[in-house]
Amino acid sequence: MKIRIYRKHKDIPLPTRQTPHSAGLDVYSAEEVALYPGKVELVSTGLIIESPPGYFFKIHIRSGLSTKHGICLANDVGIIDEDYCGPGDEIKVALVRLYNPDDPHKNQPIVLERGTRIAQIIFEKNALPEIEWEEMDSPDFAGKTRGGFGSTGMK
Repeated sequence: MKIRIYRKHKDIPLPTRQTPHSAGLDVYSAEEVALYPGKVELVSTGLIIESPPGYFFKIHIRSGLSTKHGICLANDVGIIDEDYCGPGDEIKVALVRLYNPDDPHKNQPIVLERGTRIAQIIFEKNALPEIEWEEMDSPDFAGKTRGGFGSTGMK
């Protein structure tokens, strides 16, 4: 599958599949960034990617960053729509370092160097059908209330 991509910084690698069976492609930071606990940093990748027709992609954190350094995506998963590929639509990754009160280095930043693999992208087929809302006059149109958070399995 050919995917059109613009790379602002030619010294930063293109998204890379690390093994033949990897589901995602690693994405690299185009800048050095210092991550302090609790502070969100929007990290540049220098990339504009056009998803193939009928596809979008998701941005996920790399598991090593989360388990080794307590770094995660501020928005859990980034959703990049098929039409987000204009000249100003650079892919940026919202990273946040979790606060750990037991970390002896909690007041010092974790520095991610330029060129660090920070996330991975996974392309998915856009299966969302055309939606037409049918607004109801009463909230009891679908049947019995299930109970909400933690309600399944409770007696």
